[in-house]
Amino acid sequence: MLPGGLGMDSARRLAAESEAAGAEAVWIADVRREPYLLSAAALMDTTKIEVGTNVAVAFPRSPALTAQAAWDLNGWSRGRFVLGLGSQVKGTLENRFGVSAEHPGPMLRDYVHAVRACFSSYREGHGRYEGPHYRIRQPVFMPGADDWPEPAVYVAGVNPVMTEIAGECADGFAAHMYSTEAYLDEVIRPALARGAASAGRSEPVVLLSIVVAPDRETLARQMTTYTVPGYRRVLDHSGLAEEGSAILAALAERRRADAQRLIDEKVLDLLAVVTLEDLPAGIRRWAPHADRLALSVPWFGIPDAQQVEIFRGVLAALERL
Repeated sequence: MLPGGLGMDSARRLAAESEAAGAEAVWIADVRREPYLLSAAALMDTTKIEVGTNVAVAFPRSPALTAQAAWDLNGWSRGRFVLGLGSQVKGTLENRFGVSAEHPGPMLRDYVHAVRACFSSYREGHGRYEGPHYRIRQPVFMPGADDWPEPAVYVAGVNPVMTEIAGECADGFAAHMYSTEAYLDEVIRPALARGAASAGRSEPVVLLSIVVAPDRETLARQMTTYTVPGYRRVLDHSGLAEEGSAILAALAERRRADAQRLIDEKVLDLLAVVTLEDLPAGIRRWAPHADRLALSVPWFGIPDAQQVEIFRGVLAALERL
C-alpha cells in the first residue's frame, strides 16, 4: 500500500518500483490525496500489477461519480483496477467530508448495487438504477457503449453487520489491520459466508492490510490512531474489554501517551502489525488467515520522506523473500 500522503509523481514512481520488486498489486489509501487520481498515476508506468483503492470512502462521492472513475481506470489499464470501498466511521465522515450516513450498512449495500448498475449501463449504452437510497435515472449521459470488463469491487468492514453485507455484494473484503487472527477466523469469515450464502454468491476473497514499521514504538503509535469506538469489538472479542475502555478513555482525555503505552503492553502483539526485521515471519503468521496481504507503512507523525524510506525498505525486504 503506497504511503498515504504522496503526490501523483511519487505514486507513479513508487508503483513502478513495486512492480519491479515483484509485488502483485499496489493499493491506494484515502487519507490525504484523491485516491482515484493517485490510482491513475500508479497505473501509468506499470503494466502487470493490479492497482486498487484500499479503500476509497464511498459516501462523500455519489455512486455514479465513483462508477465513472472506476470504469475509466479499468478500461485504461486493460482490467488492472480494483475498486475498494468503505463506509468510514461517523466522526471522519462528518468532520472530514461534511456528510453523514444514518444507516451505513444498508446504504453501502445499495451504493455497491448502484455502482454495478452504472457499470452495466456503460457497457450496454443505457440503463438506470432505482434503489432504497440511490436513484440514477441517466447514468449514460452521452450516447455510446464500452466493451471492457467491470472492475472487481471490494468492500471494507470491521463489524459483523457490514462484513455480512460485503459477503452479499462484493468480490473482495478489505480487512483492517486492527484485526486479530481469532477475529478474522471466528467473526469475519463466518459473516462473509453468511452474506454470500444469502445472496447465492461465492465468498469474497479477503485482503488483509498489515502495518510494517522499523520499530515497535512506531507501530504502537500508529495503532493508537486506529483505536476508535467502532473497532473496540476486536478488543472485546479478545477478552480485552477492560483494556479497550481504558485506552479509549485515555484518548478522550487527551492522554495519548498513556493510550499508546496500553496499546504497546496489552494489544499490539495481537494485531496485524510487524516490524520490518520480522517481515518474513509476519507474512507466514498472517497468510493463513487471508487470501491476499497488503503491506502498509505508518503515517501518523511521520514526514512524507520518511514514509517513502520505510516503503522502500519494505520493497527491499520483499525482493529478498
